[in-house]
Amino acid sequence: MVTSILRPTVYYPIHRISTRLVGSRWASLPAIIAVFVVSGLMHELIYYYLTRVAPTWEVTWFFILHGVAVAAEVVVKKVVPEKMRLHPVVSGASALGFVAVTAVWLFFPAVVEEWRR
Repeated sequence: MVTSILRPTVYYPIHRISTRLVGSRWASLPAIIAVFVVSGLMHELIYYYLTRVAPTWEVTWFFILHGVAVAAEVVVKKVVPEKMRLHPVVSGASALGFVAVTAVWLFFPAVVEEWRR
């Protein structure tokens, strides 16, 4: 559901604008980051409406960081030849580790703090 909302409302318009500015090869990068920024802001808004507590912005930074990581992954896949890439087991484990570390660092503290109130 989220993908079906964010793709036509954020990704496609930003991709079209970026294509004119940076070309079609790299237009997906600002579009990807924009989707993650909007998703982070929406999560902050949901937390606000559920708790009526001012945002801490940790959740938004979690999403921005992940958007930058996805954009970096796209760059690596476009620049590095396939035979020189990490094995899928290594890259998959690294991705899961990245999600786990950033979730413990940025995402879960905001959620746990709200449960304590």
